[in-house]
Amino acid sequence: MKIILKIIALIALLTFYGCHSAGEDLIEVPVAKDEITSSGEISLKKGETIVFWTKINSNSPYPEYTIKYLIQENKKTVEFDSITRFSSGTNHIINAKASSEIITEKTFEEKDTIIHKKDFEFELENKKFTAPKDGKYTFDFKLTKSDSDSFFNSGISIVLRK
Repeated sequence: MKIILKIIALIALLTFYGCHSAGEDLIEVPVAKDEITSSGEISLKKGETIVFWTKINSNSPYPEYTIKYLIQENKKTVEFDSITRFSSGTNHIINAKASSEIITEKTFEEKDTIIHKKDFEFELENKKFTAPKDGKYTFDFKLTKSDSDSFFNSGISIVLRK
């Protein structure tokens, strides 16, 4: 009986922590081609870690992109780098959904054209940043490369989580 209770407690504990493995959402920052967007100031204590998640809605399950980022603490540069689809070295993906739709369109000759449309929505862990000291940090992002302008259906954004 004690073994069963321990197993139930262990399963409950793993389920609780497994559901929150992505961390607490701080802010979602939409990014657009060649535009700089900012998180605003986020107060961090020394040693706190922020994880960058790229939130994507795309017509490809493997989108190619490059996002440059700048981290400042009290208007002084702390880190300047870029993230890509494979920059984290892991494939930690959450909130993944795939959908497909068949659309029929008329051509100029009044013939039906069938289009198979696929959408992929997911969040990918890209980068971790640990605050070197207490302070107010600003995170700026700029999408500098993507496969095409129509590649991302409803955009791409960076979600910052603790």
